[in-house]
Amino acid sequence: MRARPVALPAFPASPIDLVRAVGVAAALLVLAVFVAWPVAAVAVRGLLVPAAWPWRVALDTLMVALAATLTASVPALLIALVLTRVDMTGRTMIWKTFRLGALIPPFIMPLALLASMPSWRGLTAIAIGQALAFLPYAVVLMVRVLTGVPAELEQAAEVLGARRVTILRRVTLGLAGPGVARAAVLVLGLCLADVTAPLLLGGDARVLTTFIVGAAALDPAGAAPAAVTLMVLAFVMARATGSWRPGVDDRVVLRHPERPFPPALRRLLGVAVWSVAAGFAGFWAMIPLGSLLRVGTSGVTLEHWAVVATPAAGVALRNSVLLGLGVAVAGTALALVTAWVVERQRARVGRTVALLVRLPVAVPGVVAGVGYLLVFATPTSAAGTLLALVAVVACWELPVTSRAARDLLSRSDRSVEDAAISLGAGDLTTFTRIVAPTLRPAAGWIFGYLLAAGVLAVGTVIVLGPAGRALGALTMLTLAAAGATGTACAVATVLLALAGGAALLGRAIAGRQRGPMSLA
Repeated sequence: MRARPVALPAFPASPIDLVRAVGVAAALLVLAVFVAWPVAAVAVRGLLVPAAWPWRVALDTLMVALAATLTASVPALLIALVLTRVDMTGRTMIWKTFRLGALIPPFIMPLALLASMPSWRGLTAIAIGQALAFLPYAVVLMVRVLTGVPAELEQAAEVLGARRVTILRRVTLGLAGPGVARAAVLVLGLCLADVTAPLLLGGDARVLTTFIVGAAALDPAGAAPAAVTLMVLAFVMARATGSWRPGVDDRVVLRHPERPFPPALRRLLGVAVWSVAAGFAGFWAMIPLGSLLRVGTSGVTLEHWAVVATPAAGVALRNSVLLGLGVAVAGTALALVTAWVVERQRARVGRTVALLVRLPVAVPGVVAGVGYLLVFATPTSAAGTLLALVAVVACWELPVTSRAARDLLSRSDRSVEDAAISLGAGDLTTFTRIVAPTLRPAAGWIFGYLLAAGVLAVGTVIVLGPAGRALGALTMLTLAAAGATGTACAVATVLLALAGGAALLGRAIAGRQRGPMSLA
């Protein structure tokens, strides 16, 4: 008599299994609909539909970006060398100034240039504006590279009799060369994707971002070729460096220089670096001062601030706050879920989600806006517009926010979770009692970061924010383009105050543990 196989009873799924399955499915669905689909729509429309390709504009864009990168990277490397190798007075204060500059929105420096030189327009003005906007960012990247060069090797070369210039050329820059080149390419990618400096300083001159904005206002399909061109350039930058918008680690600490410099040279270098830092602080101060000064006179006036009390500006600022809150809530949840899926789920599912999360790295925000118009069409209601804006900003900040949560999860002690389970705790209890408290610092930082990013968003929303559905940042750009620079400075000051409050709120939620600092 043959034995009959015994079937094991099917155990019902636990609540945590259902939550896990729903989380994985939701993450894949959101990323497929709001990230992969718009990018695919831009690529298909741009490559398959016959249209004129803006080769001349693309060449001008590349030349401007290269000029801006060179203008920013060379001084940034020199400043980073002084900060990391010269024991000058106020070195820590200058380092903090440039770290703060890496968090300043890119539209601040072009707006300050516009306030000081209202008639300066053209491709040269764009290059100078982008170089000034991203120079602090380049300094922070260069400092991070140079601090990774072991000081012992420089000391050994000095003991062997090498001159200071030889040590700098053969040891310091020899070891830091690949990192310096990567930092320069990252700045190049930021210049290519920048939309604020060309809008404020370009005048009649056009680059790819302004070409896309203008074409999308008439017909999104007509903007697809330019969007594909910009996407290809950004993809090349991403392949060369891994990202065109990396996080800037605020845990980099300047070590004390071991080799003394001659006093006269140290004073000369200190004065030069202090002058650059003071010049940047002066440009930043021009925004609130420009909102208080009357053009052509030295008198102080509050007439520029009258626009803030108008119904149109009030609606625009309210929409910016609503956008920031929506992005903060939705983006924080999405970042935590995607990080959890990548770090805690099966390898195949995790790799798929990680790939979709990284897709916005090579797709500038203005290209994403064109993709949303092609896929979802222009929203007809205020609620639909707000939802589209929340989706595009939250998804295009995922490379930064999801990575912050993943870093915290990867550093967490898995043995504590295993010990809790071995002592009889269920998966749901382990998640709520151990994993969730571990994620609180990352959640707080991400919430504050996304709130500020939503308030200051320009590149990702400018294509989706037509007239009548204004945002504070778009209102500021419109006022500046119309010649009302003082009024634009007043709106920019309010936006900076809101973003600063959002950052402080995120730090308060996160507690003492700080997250990685990133450029919006």
